[in-house]
Amino acid sequence: MANRILSGIENTLAALPFAVVAAVAFVNVISRYFFNASLAFTTEITVNLVAWTVMMGAVIGIREGAHLGFSALYDRMRGTTRLVMTVLSTAAVLAFLAVLLVFGIELAAEQAQRGRGTPAIDVPQWLFTIALPVGALLGAHRAIQACHAQLRGLRGAGPAAQEGAGS
Repeated sequence: MANRILSGIENTLAALPFAVVAAVAFVNVISRYFFNASLAFTTEITVNLVAWTVMMGAVIGIREGAHLGFSALYDRMRGTTRLVMTVLSTAAVLAFLAVLLVFGIELAAEQAQRGRGTPAIDVPQWLFTIALPVGALLGAHRAIQACHAQLRGLRGAGPAAQEGAGS
């Protein structure tokens, strides 16, 4: 149940900014075409909201097992080698996400302390920057879940099941 709720939150945090970006970009195109005037604030909104879309898309990719991997190499591995590779690749992802989490928090906190707003519409910049640590936390949670499921499947399966575990 909690997993479904979290998935719904992740999907919303990816879809909502994407919908706003699409709508704002569409309005800007119409404005340029019919009124020969570009709305300057639209670039700021789209660029900043793409951070949320990208981070949440990455989280969803981890959740769904949709990220590219070294399947040609991984698929040839068996047994302990495959288990070790699963743990090492998850550790690498978690290390990257830890760095992103720390620096994302520091940057967002600094922006909040300074009261920094975006140049065109003066929205607090940290509202966009916070996508980095939020995405890192959710991504780490999903990476650990995926690793756990993969390890459970590899340990409890015979050689035939291990052949399809990375696919």
